[in-house]
Amino acid sequence: MLGYAASISANLNPNDTAPRKILSVLLDENIGKEDIRDAVFTAVDVQTLKAEMDALDDLTGNNYSDSFERVIARHSYLRQFAPALIKHITFHADPQSNAAGDIMEAVDLLERMNDEGRYTLPKDAPTGFIPRKLRPFIFQDDKIHKPAWECALMTVLRDQVKSGNLYVPQSKRFASLETFFIPEAEWAARREDFFTRAGLPVNPNEVPAYLTDRLNRAYDRFLECLPDNHYAQLNDEGWQISSDPTEKLDDGTDKTLNPLKEWLGEHIHTIKLPDLLIEVDNDLRFSRCFMPAADQDGPQAQHVCEVLATVMAHASETGPYTMSRITEGISYHRMKHITDWHMHEETQREALALVVNAISHLDITKYWGDGTTSSSDGQRFPLRRKVLYKSYSHAFNDFALEFYNFVADNYAPYFSLPHECSDRDAPFVLDGLLYNESDLDIQEHYTDTHGFTDTNFAAFAMYGKCFSPRIKGLHKQAIFRIDTEKNYGPVAVLLEKKDRTLNPGWITDQWDRMGHFYASLETGHATASTALRRLNGFTGKNHFYRANRELGRVIRTEHTLDFMSDPDMRKRTRRGLLKGEQVHSLARNIRYGHRGKLSSRDWLSQKHACSCLTLVIACIIYWQAKEIHRIIQTHTLPDNINLDLLSNISPVSWENIILYGDYILSRNKIVL
Repeated sequence: MLGYAASISANLNPNDTAPRKILSVLLDENIGKEDIRDAVFTAVDVQTLKAEMDALDDLTGNNYSDSFERVIARHSYLRQFAPALIKHITFHADPQSNAAGDIMEAVDLLERMNDEGRYTLPKDAPTGFIPRKLRPFIFQDDKIHKPAWECALMTVLRDQVKSGNLYVPQSKRFASLETFFIPEAEWAARREDFFTRAGLPVNPNEVPAYLTDRLNRAYDRFLECLPDNHYAQLNDEGWQISSDPTEKLDDGTDKTLNPLKEWLGEHIHTIKLPDLLIEVDNDLRFSRCFMPAADQDGPQAQHVCEVLATVMAHASETGPYTMSRITEGISYHRMKHITDWHMHEETQREALALVVNAISHLDITKYWGDGTTSSSDGQRFPLRRKVLYKSYSHAFNDFALEFYNFVADNYAPYFSLPHECSDRDAPFVLDGLLYNESDLDIQEHYTDTHGFTDTNFAAFAMYGKCFSPRIKGLHKQAIFRIDTEKNYGPVAVLLEKKDRTLNPGWITDQWDRMGHFYASLETGHATASTALRRLNGFTGKNHFYRANRELGRVIRTEHTLDFMSDPDMRKRTRRGLLKGEQVHSLARNIRYGHRGKLSSRDWLSQKHACSCLTLVIACIIYWQAKEIHRIIQTHTLPDNINLDLLSNISPVSWENIILYGDYILSRNKIVL
């Protein structure tokens, strides 16, 4: 919407001969450094370079990302769409913002002029909405230039909608933020418990002192560890980061771990995927989630096989039709019926929760984690082009869809969802923690850089949880302070700029509303990813976004200082993300159909593929964990085996599960 500037082509063409000639000179190893300038002017005419320099100045001379002069030049093209846009889309000013001003009056005036066929602006046309940098284009010879005025209106209208100062009723992406809040009466009943549970002050007046003390304690911890910190030091230029020791076992431990792996590998059973799913279903009865209520108490073996075949069809990307041809006794129509009528979001989450809870209850998984930390990361799969939901991935050099997966520290994959790969991961991080149906109590969560925003730091703080992303170039991220009187020692070099001092008053003014917002997401009144995508699109001119950003900067500064000084924290984060990568490797092997390329055309089928893949992975991890436990219980341990090293054993790193070949679902193996 309002993306008219995208049609404006730039004057500079990277395929022009001048840039190519300059690059060829720079890359020619036979030309010495002292001869490069003469060689460039020999290859390229000086006047050509001056002309291209003028074009660059013209392109970058305006502070707006799109050159406003070019927008005015395309005014006739803009007029093909602007009248219909103004007529059919209703804009409203956000009640929390006072930035709308004359813009709504200008929109009404332009709509009336379009309806009446008038072109000349009245002398009293509103101009208060025009930014100062655009005014020279609007006022010419003491008159308002109509094309420039209209282009400025559309530009500012776009910016105000994106910043949240204006909204479009009934829109999902550009709706008013107020639609994401639960009723005031419900919030009043939850308010005290919400803040108390998170360990945050209920009274907004106590917030500045709380945040100041919390941030000062983070600085004190860092300064206390600084003399012995071999990873991060400070000098007059800022951070000096050394190589972080990798998480590698020493030689002595390695000699003990390898025999443990070999011993487990000698005794672990080999099994085909269909038989594995049957054994897991015999234990957990997860297939009943995809059956009618009347059949759940006493299903037939045939019904169980049909459900398992349907799950494998979507997980492996072979599809119900192909699966029906390679699985004896199961028809395509039955799998299609199960997909259409019983495989919806609620049943998928219920089935996954059964397996995840079972993984957490196994004693062997306690070696890997207690289920209080987790990580999330996206995995991209190629996508056919002729589908509605598609976006281009440069990693694949093709269209792709991303499956965003959540993995607990005990390797339980407790949530997943698909989204377009052009969307950043950050808005989806809260979905897994808030809406999974397992019994996991996640207190600390890890992501990579794509899952990090200041808003996410604020959100996790509001829920009383720890957000610990591994941020690329963390030493380049700004850190902030509140207390200007504190002695920051060597860290003071990073806080000299004026914009490094936070204003807790902004947070105090919006404190209650922030709690109201995040409590609403927790109840499911609005999906967290939808609400956060809207909030992240705002700018600092929006007071609510500004308060979230300030709180996020407080928590991010605390995280940065702890991450720089705490090697255990860095180790936990790396290990948490590594477990997610191991699960991704398994997922890539399971999705062998169509060479891993998604063939589903509609969004619902793509969600089935994501959910079923996660369910199959969870079943494999559950079976493997039980198998490792069986080996330990039924075989005599050699003297050179140390079971304490089981924490370094992964349930997904074995090759004893046969994922391909004939799919034979034996009815006589099913326990009803």
